[in-house]
Amino acid sequence: MVTDPAVRHDQLVQKVAHLYYMSGATQLEIAAAENLSRATVSRLLAEAKRRGVVQIRIGPPVDRMPSLEATVRKAFGLESAVISMDRPRSLYEKNNRLGYVAARYLETHLDGVRQLGVAASRTLSSVAKSLSPGRHAGLTVIDLLACPSRLDRSGDERIHVGEHICQQLGGNFIPVPANFLYRDPAARLKALESPEVAHGLELGPRSDLALIGVGSMQRFDGTGTYSPVSPGALAELEAAGAAAHLCGHFFDAEGREVKSEVTDRLIGITLPDLLKIPRRLMVAAGPAKVVPLAAAIRGGFVNELVTDESTARELLRSFG
Repeated sequence: MVTDPAVRHDQLVQKVAHLYYMSGATQLEIAAAENLSRATVSRLLAEAKRRGVVQIRIGPPVDRMPSLEATVRKAFGLESAVISMDRPRSLYEKNNRLGYVAARYLETHLDGVRQLGVAASRTLSSVAKSLSPGRHAGLTVIDLLACPSRLDRSGDERIHVGEHICQQLGGNFIPVPANFLYRDPAARLKALESPEVAHGLELGPRSDLALIGVGSMQRFDGTGTYSPVSPGALAELEAAGAAAHLCGHFFDAEGREVKSEVTDRLIGITLPDLLKIPRRLMVAAGPAKVVPLAAAIRGGFVNELVTDESTARELLRSFG
């Protein structure tokens, strides 16, 4: 039980702000529920804004679909589903819209998250770019996939996704400084001897929340630029039953892992270890992601989902 008065006060500020801004409770309702005066509630809400507990951002409409979200949650047994409305004329590109919606969800659902694991991908790069600068001093962001340090760090494109997300959220970053995928298994084993790499891999499964994407069998880019798997190798894996890949590991339409030689060449979290993370937030959308999403859901790799309207509707039609 927390006894420090300052800690209790900070928790009350956050709780009052969440009740007012997220749950829609009035100041009178909060005052009655928390045994406070209305004037105290008003002061706490003002403090929440002043101290950055509440951050107001003006941007394009998120345009979520609550009814469809409820249907998707129930159909797939998810803890949460966030679905952006399809718009023919958007103020931003479709991928950027998905990143924007995912960023808003992530920013408002970090309560209780001390460690955020990030599996870098192109989709999550758009999430990083859409995050508002935050003040999460107690948050640690850690790579779930290895990614080498970059010498030129003068801009967002010069750092990798996990570090960019950490910078935006204002947390502490722990990298896994190695290549994600090696051409030579022996080189991978050598990299695993690094204390920094071993430390990062050990911490990954202890995350409270994993931020992940999912890949189709059309392509495999790793973290974006490192030793991609060839189309021929992907075709062979697909013929062996693979329907998707996640964190470099392939699995079939039922979510069962399909072993491949790629596993012996990569450095990152395993699928069993990913399942140890209680919250697994997947961000994915598009026609090519319907089959991978269905497979990831069947495998239990996702329990919180951010996608768009057309993907959600196709997923409902195809899921069996």
